[in-house]
Amino acid sequence: MILKSIDLSLMVEHLNIHKGVLARLESAFCTVDSHILKQIIYEQIVIMRNHVKIMLLLIDPNYNENITVGDLNNLEPVSIQCSETNLANKDINIALELSNTAKTMAHDNFSSALRMKADNVRNIHFHMASQQASLQHRYNHFIDQNMKDVAPKSSLHEQLNTLQLLKQMFSRL
Repeated sequence: MILKSIDLSLMVEHLNIHKGVLARLESAFCTVDSHILKQIIYEQIVIMRNHVKIMLLLIDPNYNENITVGDLNNLEPVSIQCSETNLANKDINIALELSNTAKTMAHDNFSSALRMKADNVRNIHFHMASQQASLQHRYNHFIDQNMKDVAPKSSLHEQLNTLQLLKQMFSRL
């Protein structure tokens, strides 16, 4: 099945975030001393690596129609090499993770501000959201400069057809 551009774009965004988070989790796994914490981190790594495999299969037009929620339970053990570090991608992995952190913080602050009643508290949270969004933009600029863009682009023809359909849909306005 050929995916809609939005589905493909969102999964590309998720995979970029997963790359940064997985690198951070593996670093944390190699750093922590607590066996309990190490086990939780390991389980999150296994789950997130499975998410990556599933999203790649969902993108693959030869397999995507056969992928179901049940595939989320097909977890396979993984080996984490603590002695080897991937220094070449360290900065990009950190930037990917921190871009997502800034986006999440901006979203949380903005969402909270919309529910707040005191003017100064609400306005401060709107500004906090704006600051985080600005940081996310700067991280994304760094990522764009240092990583090949894999986000799908739609064609001019596809975009104009979509515009025409939307104009028809909203012709009464």
